[in-house]
Amino acid sequence: MPPVNSDQSRPDELIAVLDRFARFYDDDYRHYADDIDLIVNMAEECGDPILELGCGTGRVILPLAEAGHRVVGVDLSPGLLAAARSKLDRRRLRGTVELVEGDLRTFDLAEKSFSLAICTTNTLMHLTTLEDQMAALRNVYRHLGREGLLLVDVFNPDAARLLAVNGMMELADEWVDDASGAHVLKWSVRTVDFGEQLQDTLFIYEEVAPDGSVRRTHCPFLLRFLWRSEAELMLRHCGFEVGAVWGDFDGGPYAADSEHIVLVARKP
Repeated sequence: MPPVNSDQSRPDELIAVLDRFARFYDDDYRHYADDIDLIVNMAEECGDPILELGCGTGRVILPLAEAGHRVVGVDLSPGLLAAARSKLDRRRLRGTVELVEGDLRTFDLAEKSFSLAICTTNTLMHLTTLEDQMAALRNVYRHLGREGLLLVDVFNPDAARLLAVNGMMELADEWVDDASGAHVLKWSVRTVDFGEQLQDTLFIYEEVAPDGSVRRTHCPFLLRFLWRSEAELMLRHCGFEVGAVWGDFDGGPYAADSEHIVLVARKP
């Protein structure tokens, strides 16, 4: 069954979804920091400047800036970037961080000698064709200095899991919003098309206010998942040398049941 919820062939469609998602982003990722230690350690080894592709509200940029690194974050969503700026301002960290609104396939920065580029938490998968994913990889290659490293993290497609949840509505998470006091329920509906390597996802954020009123926000988006060998081949085709493929952020070997595909590639 082909995906039906979202059309991301037009960037403005994705921008609208991401801007709606911005209000929930930090709560959604409140417990997630699995990749931070690895990224900070890589930054220490590689040095500055550092580039993040799809920086969102600054989940990764903040600890890098707090460690004293000079970072440029690129994101398509004005809403996500506004939240990142606000957090950086509160922590007085804007001096070492530049935030750029741009398309990962086409952004063009004056800096072309980044030591490290980061593309984590499935960001590459929001580009939903092979051509677009490779365009983003070629663009980051263009922005890296010689011997610069690229870290890519995408989920490892678990066929059994994807089929088990295909078309089902799941309660993915819940929390209380500190500002409004609302009880927030996050519902998730996924539809998978293995032929096109696409997962169509709908997140529904249901906010139940203290007075009992309910507000629902729909965030539909499309992801193109990658297989391990395909991801390596794409990187090599874009000029990179693949140095490591891990199944987690501790450097554990990739296996069929790994949750992640974590790739480290070098620009020769």
